[in-house]
Amino acid sequence: MNEVKHSDLVPMLSAHGVYKSFKTFHSELKVLRGMDIQVQKGEMLGIVGASGVGKSTLLHILGGIDRPDTGKICFEGKDIFQQENGFLEKFRNTQVGFVFQMFNLLADFTALENAMFPALIRGDSRKIAREKAEAMLCEMGLKERLHHKPSELSGGETQRVALARGLINQPKLTLADEPTGNLDAKAGEAFMELIRKLNRERNQTFIIVTHSQKLASSLDRVLQLVDGKLGPLDTNISL
Repeated sequence: MNEVKHSDLVPMLSAHGVYKSFKTFHSELKVLRGMDIQVQKGEMLGIVGASGVGKSTLLHILGGIDRPDTGKICFEGKDIFQQENGFLEKFRNTQVGFVFQMFNLLADFTALENAMFPALIRGDSRKIAREKAEAMLCEMGLKERLHHKPSELSGGETQRVALARGLINQPKLTLADEPTGNLDAKAGEAFMELIRKLNRERNQTFIIVTHSQKLASSLDRVLQLVDGKLGPLDTNISL
């Protein structure tokens, strides 16, 4: 694995004592059980674990989409769930970028229009949002695909549009949930090379949930979610 390239003493993101359960018809499903984590600026962190163990739930909590039952999530020293009204919405829109396995693009809109949405939600004018989205998509190698709808794009191209959308507001942290899960090996490697390039050139921080041992091995650090807690990767446990 690559050597971590950061030197910050205060973590960009930290979580302590995070518990999360979901009530089912018959019982309560305990997903996170006192989970702790620290992530430094510029780090590329991988999180692995068996299906259903709670990796997506963990990302949703770290990104402020879902709330923990108990515990703290701190971003640059602030507990994100203990701030004034409106903080979480702004945090999700300006500080965090999300990239999902299923892309989540709107089928009736072009690549350019899909990439524009976070900037429009933030309050940018349509002209500014369009300029930013076009520049981002061109950086992703999609200059000739700006006006194509998702159904007219390959899987790799669609995922790059999703990444452009996630990065358009220049977030400090990007959370990616199985970003190569629906891509073939060639497209998956090309997508990961793009992520590595963004990390090198922009010092972009990534937390990536993955089942891919190859992808995980290329990251700065890998943690494994087992029994509701994060710990070092255990190669004896099947993913």
